[in-house]
Amino acid sequence: MDTYIIDSNCKYYGLDTRILMENAGRGVAADIEKRFGTRNKIAIFCGLGNNGGDGFVSARYLSKENQVTVYLIGDPSNIKDGAALSNWNLLDHLKIEKLFIKDSRDIEKIRSDFDIYVDAIFGVGVHGTVRQPFNSVINRINEIEGIKVSIDIASPNFISNVVMSLHTPKKDATTLIDIGIPKEFNDFTGPGYVNRLNLRANDSHKGDNGKILVIGGSKDYHGAPIYAGLAASYISDLVYIASPKSTAKSIKSFSPDFIVYPTEKNHFVLDDVEYLKKISENVDSILLGVGIGREPETVQTIVEYIKSISGKKVVIDADGLFAIKDCLKDLRKNNVCITPHYNEYKRLFDEPFTEENIKLNADKYGISIVCKGVVDLISDGKRLLKNFTGNPGMTTGGTGDVLAGLIAAFSNKGTILEAACAGTFLNGIAGDITKEEMGINFRSSDMIQRIPKALKFCEQF
Repeated sequence: MDTYIIDSNCKYYGLDTRILMENAGRGVAADIEKRFGTRNKIAIFCGLGNNGGDGFVSARYLSKENQVTVYLIGDPSNIKDGAALSNWNLLDHLKIEKLFIKDSRDIEKIRSDFDIYVDAIFGVGVHGTVRQPFNSVINRINEIEGIKVSIDIASPNFISNVVMSLHTPKKDATTLIDIGIPKEFNDFTGPGYVNRLNLRANDSHKGDNGKILVIGGSKDYHGAPIYAGLAASYISDLVYIASPKSTAKSIKSFSPDFIVYPTEKNHFVLDDVEYLKKISENVDSILLGVGIGREPETVQTIVEYIKSISGKKVVIDADGLFAIKDCLKDLRKNNVCITPHYNEYKRLFDEPFTEENIKLNADKYGISIVCKGVVDLISDGKRLLKNFTGNPGMTTGGTGDVLAGLIAAFSNKGTILEAACAGTFLNGIAGDITKEEMGINFRSSDMIQRIPKALKFCEQF
């Protein structure tokens, strides 16, 4: 699992970053001394984030029996995380040399007389191109003789002899350091999934943060695609809705946030397949089935549409699940997530709703499954995760449409499994915030309005 996600989730469940950082730094120091002994000259290169914080703790422990120098890449005033900052300040009281590399001119401070060079620069916190002075620091260390150790994962282009992964094995891991995270936490959703998939680049443009197509609606259920589209609009830049002409007009007049594509008939028909396929070409994800109805020709249309597309991220919900019972084998062509509740699951697979069965069917059909319940169960066939957010007020109509919209929107930024975890957690948090503010009796529209509050709630972790 992504270290960022597990760190964030641990904080939510009450396992503080300070504890994890202490365990990580102590474990790294112990492993270095086990491998290479004591009385070494050790240089630890630290970034400004939590990987740097792990380096600060390692320096503190290693300084007892070794001569330690900490190189901080950047300005200490920019160390934002409280745990990392506390551990940086602790070094002031120890016999540890502290040197600063604020720009490429400071590269000359990097000496070649150390026995061991420790990379605590980025860990999993690096995205995109490595900027200066980091690139020059890494190149300079690579040129020097000596043992090279990386904490968690090697920084880009850093040539390591040893990679000490934290909690879970990462790329090129040489050893694994137990930092005290219970193994059960690997299988819980949490705010880390939301925060990871809700990142927006400062230089992004319209559409860069996702384009979603909602295919749904019928004369009886015009609200379902609206609920799903509104939820998705908080995550994705553009929301397209394809709906029969009987409902498209209502959807279009409801909100200017949607780009609406009406079909010719009052329900979906086979002639719509090519039309829907063409609309699908330029979107990042598709939500299929919300409020779509069970007209026999609509069911046929759903089946043929699924067969006609490939390589797409597709979330199937509500009456879309009714339609796919006899074509589950065709789902493998796309990256599909289905979102059944207990009765829908039982109808689809003709078997009880159990953790083992969910995982087996996800693997059998090459899909991800979100089973909605008091505790939501999520599986891609390899893992089974649990979500604990939500409350009985969410039995009101439309909350499933909201969930499906969130999963489809989040899938634009990550894997379909990560999106399922993010969407399920956020949906429940939005429901819990609504209950806290309004009591147990609320509508899905009340819940949708609180999605921004739910996103801000997640950000604190």
